[in-house]
Amino acid sequence: MSINETLLLLGAADDGRMLTSEEFADAVYEEPWRYERVEGRLLVIAADGQRHHNGSRPWRNQFGGYWYLHPEVVEDLVMNAWVRIDDGTDRIGDIGVYLVADGEVAKIPDRVPELIYKVGTPDKKSVHRDYFEKREEYHRLGIKEYVIADRFTRLLTVLEHEPGGYRERTLTPDDIYTTPLLPGLAIPLADVL
Repeated sequence: MSINETLLLLGAADDGRMLTSEEFADAVYEEPWRYERVEGRLLVIAADGQRHHNGSRPWRNQFGGYWYLHPEVVEDLVMNAWVRIDDGTDRIGDIGVYLVADGEVAKIPDRVPELIYKVGTPDKKSVHRDYFEKREEYHRLGIKEYVIADRFTRLLTVLEHEPGGYRERTLTPDDIYTTPLLPGLAIPLADVL
């Protein structure tokens, strides 16, 4: 058998295609698009362009530096963190932070990051997906903090897990971002928004 007969090749034309969890995990994806799976259907997302990379770079630098200085707190820092929400939905977060755990943990995508960071985009579909769909899904999954950095409005939305839903706080470039999950981290938002 040739490689083309054994691998499922997916691209932009496959948007909406039904996929099992196994097919999603094992497929080969056409670049430059990104892919998620929602209720069993493939969701094709525009590739991250230079503006997105520029918006996420300061966050990557801050978290990477923190991880380097605090390996006793952060076990892993994953760009395009793959998170399995349930049997029908797989999401990709811009940055996933996995804290050091006591004992054995599941492997990605079944391991839940403690923190997910998203650099927001202005189109209506993305806003709805980031602020509403993922908010509910991430809370249900137990993600302790979900942060959305909106470089267009220059606001940071911090969602902190509580039993009944996320507690929300909004920060501006005049504020400093901190989280109890990463002791000692203090990011002046003027530097990253």
